[in-house]
Amino acid sequence: MSLTRLSRLSKVRFSVLKREILILKNKGYIEIIDSGRVKIARLNYSNQKVIILKNLLEELEDI
Repeated sequence: MSLTRLSRLSKVRFSVLKREILILKNKGYIEIIDSGRVKIARLNYSNQKVIILKNLLEELEDI
């Protein structure tokens, strides 16, 4: 999802969102794809913690 769209949907100022996104990127939880003016954030599924969290959320949906 683009950072601008994520900012609008979450109703968080872009500068705050960008700072938090950089923290998540530095920890390896997300990847940033830079295609010119548009920056896209996506989960880093090669990170074991992301996979564990995804599985946990899927299990909670089933309850």
